[in-house]
Amino acid sequence: MTHWRNNSLIHRFDNLAEEADASTAFQPITDQLNALEMELLQSLQPDQQMLLREWQDQGTALEYMKKEWVYIKGVQDGIKILSQLYSE
Repeated sequence: MTHWRNNSLIHRFDNLAEEADASTAFQPITDQLNALEMELLQSLQPDQQMLLREWQDQGTALEYMKKEWVYIKGVQDGIKILSQLYSE
């Protein structure tokens, strides 16, 4: 896949992720998670809070990379299928 397609796919994924973040459909669970996170953080010492934040950041980064990979693979598969359909 060419470089511009990869950039386009990544850009599309970023836009969809932002749209999902802004969606009100996820707001109740987001609010619950935020409340639980605040309760957890308040129960920890400052060094433990920093460690928890680092762990959360790394987990988030890993999940984002996995979702991006799956999205790109799905688009690549779709392109292959369309290419085969139009070549016949």
